[in-house]
Amino acid sequence: MTLRAVLIGAQTFNLTGVHADVEVMHRVLGKHGFTDIRARVEEEASYAGITQALRQLCRDTQHGDGVVVYFSGHGSLRGDLQYLVPVDIEQSTPTDFRGFLAAELTAMVRVLTRITPNVTCVLDCCHSGGAVRDAAHESGRWRLKSVTPAKVAHDDGLARAAALARRKAPLVPDVVRLTACQQHGSAFEAEVRPAAGRQGVFTAALADVLDTPAARQVPWSVLIARVRDRVKQQQMMQWPDAGGPSGRLPFSLEERSEPERLPLVRRDGRFIVPGGAVFGLDRKDSVRMVFPRDDPWREPTGREADESEEATVQATVDAMEGGDAVLRTPSEADALAGEVPLSAGLFTAELPPGSYALPLRVHDRRRVCVDGSGQLADALRRELAKSPRLAETHVGPVFATVLLHNGAATVLNRYGLPFREPLEATPSQVSRITGLLEDLARGDRVRALRDPENAALLSADVQVRFEIEAPAHGGVWRPLDAFGERLYDRDRYRVTVTNHSGEPRYFWVVGVGLSGRTALVTNDQPSGHRLEPHGAPHRSIRTTAPIRITWPQDVPRLGPRPETVHVLVGDGPMDMSVLTSVGPRRTAYATDPGLMPLLQEVWEACRDQAMEGAEEFHYCVHTVHADVLPRPREAGA
Repeated sequence: MTLRAVLIGAQTFNLTGVHADVEVMHRVLGKHGFTDIRARVEEEASYAGITQALRQLCRDTQHGDGVVVYFSGHGSLRGDLQYLVPVDIEQSTPTDFRGFLAAELTAMVRVLTRITPNVTCVLDCCHSGGAVRDAAHESGRWRLKSVTPAKVAHDDGLARAAALARRKAPLVPDVVRLTACQQHGSAFEAEVRPAAGRQGVFTAALADVLDTPAARQVPWSVLIARVRDRVKQQQMMQWPDAGGPSGRLPFSLEERSEPERLPLVRRDGRFIVPGGAVFGLDRKDSVRMVFPRDDPWREPTGREADESEEATVQATVDAMEGGDAVLRTPSEADALAGEVPLSAGLFTAELPPGSYALPLRVHDRRRVCVDGSGQLADALRRELAKSPRLAETHVGPVFATVLLHNGAATVLNRYGLPFREPLEATPSQVSRITGLLEDLARGDRVRALRDPENAALLSADVQVRFEIEAPAHGGVWRPLDAFGERLYDRDRYRVTVTNHSGEPRYFWVVGVGLSGRTALVTNDQPSGHRLEPHGAPHRSIRTTAPIRITWPQDVPRLGPRPETVHVLVGDGPMDMSVLTSVGPRRTAYATDPGLMPLLQEVWEACRDQAMEGAEEFHYCVHTVHADVLPRPREAGA
């Protein structure tokens, strides 16, 4: 068996990190045992070069081989025409379209899966979701990996796509698809590490997760969740995904029947989840340890629970030793008192075969660097160690840096801009600094809100239109792009929501401002603006009053700063003011049970496995992410 890979990097339209993506994937795949790695960059990443490389891969691959097809570059979606952007895209003519169609990639991958079922396709570009099917905005901080070349004729591309569609070939069932975003989503490249240059955010996160020995025993479905956490740390508004048989272990056909099962071992008298960091575990997270019923040291207690096939014990991550999670379990006294349906042998014997751990509450932490020393630094580190929502780090990307210098304490964002004016660097400021970090992290989690993945998702039967005022054109309102817009202090925007469904709908406008604070913009209707069903005589369409962007007085006038606007659309009234209150309203859990998963994500920064399937409230999220500059818009802009 040979592990083979084709790595394609098409660096076009102002992208600068594509070659770095190919290099890092080459290195990581080499560590995973790939011996036949073919990189295609520069002129080899043309339409003909990509086609030739994939055809040659199909010819060389043998039954039992493992294969990876990787692409980094721009992706494009023009109506129903979805394609990767080779380096020679601008040489297209009406009879020779140089875009590499998603349908063509699907056909190539289908050929590979007929030779070997061990195929993985990795796409780091915009609109990557759906490129292998199963059932040119720019900012100083990041670059969007999507482009629709204005001067490129798509005629031949449309004809080729139609011809491929007429074949009505079956979907590709065996390929593992790792994509930087969803089909209508966005992917970015950025300076992931200081002074390291630009790189694809998805590729960097994927490489970090794979670059550990424990990753070999972690299924893709779990690894991709960790990749999402890494992408969130970069404050990038994209959602990586894994499709196909994502329960497989990396680059193999081995598939776990329950992908969420984590390994559990006994070491020096303690329970350990080896490689727990890869699963996203850290201090104060909780797991459930599961032990087979037929273990030799289990003593019956006469309890009803003893009749089950498995016995369980809940544990908390007490410490991290390297990448391993050390668990804190109930004490032996609790076991002897009958609080745990296992004997005291639990704390002394080896684990029975088949024992495992299940994640219960895994927190989405924001990483903070404390740059300094002294009493204040020591006190801050102690507070960060107590928080399940923040964590100190000195390596990799950080959400914020607390700079202690010349008697001042300044909290900086990842671009080196201060969130607020400096504070006096004294121990008395510890609570104020940690409180600011918690507020900023909460706002960052709200900024990353997106459609729910489970049954809580509301069907797409509502149209949302964002518009920005154009003063230079007599106050005309123009569409506001979802990404890449540059706004200015005192600009105004508005939102129009139209209900096309046959049921009432409710909407809220939630803003995460350039200060990092979260506000319910539609605070006149905290339970939601009601939209009548489509065809009703009144209020099936609403436009908000103009909303002005203002630069807060406590934020230094340095920029640009991120501004995010969400429109949440739901199928019932909910008091969304809980998203922006000073602290979580526990009573909201009882009165609005459907909001619980959303509040858990925002306030407690955790994914609670026990809450799956408990939603009653259905919603979807429409979002605009922009950058705001600290000056008014010029008259001609």
